[in-house]
Amino acid sequence: MVVTTFVAIGVLVVGLLVGWPVLAALSAIFVTVQLMMIGARAAVDRNDRRLAARLAERQEAHGDEA
Repeated sequence: MVVTTFVAIGVLVVGLLVGWPVLAALSAIFVTVQLMMIGARAAVDRNDRRLAARLAERQEAHGDEA
């Protein structure tokens, strides 16, 4: 996903240099969507780690009670 984002940024720069506004606009939209997806993936990963830690704490606390 990161490689695709860098390729799209390269295409955006080429589109701007060559003077193709449609290519530049589509590349800009694609880069924006890719960056949003990378951010969402990071948020989900962070949430999964927090949830796993919380679950481990609960299981540990429940194991101590028995």
